[in-house]
Amino acid sequence: MNKVVQGLDDGGPDLTGEPRYIHIRQLNKTYSGPREKVAVLKDLDLDVAQGETVAVVGASGVGKSTLLHIVGTLDRPTSGQVMVGGRDVFAMDEPALAAFRNQQIGFVFQFHHLLPEFSALENVMMPALIARRERGWAQEKALELLEEVGVAQRSTHRVGELSGGEAQRVAVARALVLGPSLLLADEPTGNLDERTGEKVHQLLVRLNQTHGLTTLVATHNERLASALTRRVRLADGKAHCDEQAGPSEE
Repeated sequence: MNKVVQGLDDGGPDLTGEPRYIHIRQLNKTYSGPREKVAVLKDLDLDVAQGETVAVVGASGVGKSTLLHIVGTLDRPTSGQVMVGGRDVFAMDEPALAAFRNQQIGFVFQFHHLLPEFSALENVMMPALIARRERGWAQEKALELLEEVGVAQRSTHRVGELSGGEAQRVAVARALVLGPSLLLADEPTGNLDERTGEKVHQLLVRLNQTHGLTTLVATHNERLASALTRRVRLADGKAHCDEQAGPSEE
């Protein structure tokens, strides 16, 4: 995939004609501590092309999760512009932003955050039910996705009856039930053993291809980072872009 050209100020295609899906300019995020303010992201610029898979890497505490949370509209920046799919997301009012997040963005976290009182099937259905989709449609779509991620046989089992890898696969299915265009994964293999983590990262790569997703993954897992199109390294609050995925020096 061609490199994304930096320095453009809208959400359109880059100079290669390749459409940009994520377009970030001058992004700052500062947290107020008990004694001083901590600047995590500092005038960060980043473009991600439509359909691209990007690994966000860097030391612990450098802001990887913060960046994903802002792109996913779970957190707001201190300043800067975030365009997703051509829309200035933080210019939306709260109802529009919530609808956009629910319908266009899928999230996968290190800890699956499944609801323990519900079955795997019910957990996958939940975003569709919240979006007021018809229950029959939600169930059919959830079963289809559980089959795709390889845990259909566990659909009636509650979370406590699932292995770590199975629970994470259910979480991936849940993230996809409304057909989002953007998948954000924050350390998706960080709580799994190496063999299980390998299966999950292979799944993420395959789903990117079959669903046409734009995928942004924060990870310490170099094997996962190497499987993606491009690696972006965070350091000193900025994104060092267009570093091709592959084994790093770390």
